[in-house]
Amino acid sequence: MVAQLWGIINATPDSFYDGNPHNTLNALLARAQTLVQDGADVLDIGGESTRPNASPVSEQEELARVLPLIKALRARDAKIPLSLDTRHESVAARGLENGACIINDVSGQPSKELFSLVKKHDAQLVIMHTRGTPQTMQTQTDYTDLLGEVKDFLAEKISQAQAAGLTKNQLIIDVGFGFAKDRAQNYDLLKHLKIFKNLGVRLLVALSRKSFLSQDNDTPKDRLPQTLAAHLIALEQGADILRVHDVKETRQLITFYNEWENAK
Repeated sequence: MVAQLWGIINATPDSFYDGNPHNTLNALLARAQTLVQDGADVLDIGGESTRPNASPVSEQEELARVLPLIKALRARDAKIPLSLDTRHESVAARGLENGACIINDVSGQPSKELFSLVKKHDAQLVIMHTRGTPQTMQTQTDYTDLLGEVKDFLAEKISQAQAAGLTKNQLIIDVGFGFAKDRAQNYDLLKHLKIFKNLGVRLLVALSRKSFLSQDNDTPKDRLPQTLAAHLIALEQGADILRVHDVKETRQLITFYNEWENAK
């Protein structure tokens, strides 16, 4: 199995790792070019930070951050798939109209309207598990059966999407590492990712440099070793997609893993 590699582009001033208050369109385009050269299969663009306690932004502000980049990337390269990371239907709609082909919905509550949008544009949809909002999600980590509850949630959303006319080939699931889960719960999910494979859709893993990977209170910039180790575990557990900040290093990891897996 060759996992797909999604490179993260945060067009934000406040994302936990690579947000930049001085982001410009040219800087974001340069990052996109680097990610593609390093081996990204998809570019995942976000205009609103969803880190814990992040302040929400208006849909107008989110669009102002992402639309110029989507348009410029599509004008520059007609082939590279573009994913739009958003919680808002209106942002998703404009993104799809202007060249995005995947909606990475981080709301945890995809609507019938969003399903219809994705169907209309023959696009793909990432369905992520979370609870609450970025401001409240870390207070909503009380589960009776974490694995069962996350799996049931994703299964229900898959059924709703299919009822709205989407096929399983259009759907991707994300267990939501760091979203309404504490450190131990994130580790539990990572250890048991295989149980989500029988839902019959692709599994995206997004844990790049997140706080639950921290060792000795390090900062996100110091978490590349743990991130790569976690990605290796995810590959062994059957991850189909890795969403990452560090494309070059993760591409090397995937190449090694594939060689190891196929070794006689």
